[in-house]
Amino acid sequence: MISVQNHQQPLSGNKLKQNILRNTAFAAALGIVLSVSSCTPKVGVLRSPDVYGGAVGSEKGKEEKKEETKTAEEKKAAKSSNSIALLLPFQLDRVAVNSMSEEDVKRSALALDFYQGFQLGMNEAAKKSGDYALKVMDTQDSEMRNVSLAASKDVQDAMLIVGPVYPKEIRSFGKSHTNKKVLQVNPLAAAMPTEFNQSNLVSITPPIRIHMRAVANEVASRYSTGDVVLVFDARDNDHRQFIAGIDEEMKKVNPAIVVKHVTTVSQLTAAMPDLETAFVITGTTEKNQLRSLLSGLDAKVREGFSIKLFGHPLWDRFDFGPYSNFYRMDPTITGESHLKVWSSEVQNFQRNYKNQFKVDPSDFAYKGYDAGKYFTSLLNKYGADYADKLQNEGFNGIFSNYKFKYNPQWGYVNEGVQLKTYRNGSFQ
Repeated sequence: MISVQNHQQPLSGNKLKQNILRNTAFAAALGIVLSVSSCTPKVGVLRSPDVYGGAVGSEKGKEEKKEETKTAEEKKAAKSSNSIALLLPFQLDRVAVNSMSEEDVKRSALALDFYQGFQLGMNEAAKKSGDYALKVMDTQDSEMRNVSLAASKDVQDAMLIVGPVYPKEIRSFGKSHTNKKVLQVNPLAAAMPTEFNQSNLVSITPPIRIHMRAVANEVASRYSTGDVVLVFDARDNDHRQFIAGIDEEMKKVNPAIVVKHVTTVSQLTAAMPDLETAFVITGTTEKNQLRSLLSGLDAKVREGFSIKLFGHPLWDRFDFGPYSNFYRMDPTITGESHLKVWSSEVQNFQRNYKNQFKVDPSDFAYKGYDAGKYFTSLLNKYGADYADKLQNEGFNGIFSNYKFKYNPQWGYVNEGVQLKTYRNGSFQ
């Protein structure tokens, strides 16, 4: 799960060479003014690779004879149908060109990486049918800026809007953009869609409730008579958000399931069945609580107890090496990412990305690539009717799966999460 609550995003790789390259390319791009009146910039790290059939944002590659015969209305409709608005927080307004700093690069890294990945994905999908004008706009991480962009001509003419990124931007833009027939894609924020209540919002990152439901379904389907489900109720916010409603979700699948909530490790170990399986669920990411829990479970595993442990998606960032019996608990989490670095598709993308932008792709770049490829393919296939097909068109990308479910109050939510089990030192 990728969250964009914190605005200070790390650079891809954190290597000196990449930092220098990114600084150099980024500095070159500062001469480009990103505004609602501009199309995609064409130099530096913000350079737009040519879309098959014509450069992004240009008229090159269109059939001039057909263009001449079109009426003014047809031209406007064609322009709108080929236009994608990409709103990202480059925050170039905060950068002094002559005093480029590492902080400037970090601040814009998220937007740069997603944009560059999106561009490559769009290019790849556009090879099969016409070109698309990608209108790139700097939201500046400003609510007032988003209000202004929502009323701009490039946004009003767009057939698809990707962004803004941060929750406060999504709210301000959504309230100001009145055309709810055009989809607004939330590309990165993991916030619950109910925070925005926008019927045209497409949430790519599955919210935590979707992860909880996947765990609930898995536990309930594996449960047998005599087993016990033990929910370790930790005190941190991550656990409370993750666990909310899990009892009800499990009972929907298996009404006979036995669920017990405990608040201490001693209560947890005392409630374990002697012969059957203990399904232990917790959403804690607080290191001290997690250390205490795992130490207690480690001791029970050594005694021969059967334990199946289910945790928070953020566990894939932790080092569980110190717990020698951790793998014996069959630890399982959910995740939106299924990046297989050994696959030819991923390696091809990595190679193309490095050749084009001189840096390795980050998770934001992978997500941008998937989004660019998926939505451009939908536009190719269905044109103006693409929104109606979103629920029927699943997608298996190099980083994420898309499986959208629609709610008329808060829009389209991606339910494409998968289970990951701890093997050979990592969740896979």
